[in-house]
Amino acid sequence: MKRIVCATRGGAASRAVQERAISLAAEHSAELVFLYVSDSCSCGAMSDDLAQVVEDELRRIGRSLLHIAHVRANEQGVEADMVAKCGPVRQTILDFVAETQADALVIGAPRTDTGAQEFGGDSLPVFAKQVTEETGAEVFIV
Repeated sequence: MKRIVCATRGGAASRAVQERAISLAAEHSAELVFLYVSDSCSCGAMSDDLAQVVEDELRRIGRSLLHIAHVRANEQGVEADMVAKCGPVRQTILDFVAETQADALVIGAPRTDTGAQEFGGDSLPVFAKQVTEETGAEVFIV
């Protein structure tokens, strides 16, 4: 494994995902990239002006969350890059894994008690299979 992408969004559940990615990177001496994807469309219908404000705020939050993940990795002796992207979550993750030729994607399973989820039901395993088929990357669901 040479490159690992960790899709992260912050919060308590994401810590386990980040820790798994850090562990894998250390174990394989692999490059680690934390990826945060924001999608203002997930916030519902809004005017173009408001959508831009929401997207800017989501980007700011994303950079802060990525910085926290970066510090966690550094504390464990793992260097990590941070990338924030905007767009539809699934397609953006898939495209990023393909563009970076990542060998692995680490992603968190949804928690049922946290409201609406991008990967509810059985959609995460279906997405994981799609990522592997289209990019060859191994997917670790935490």
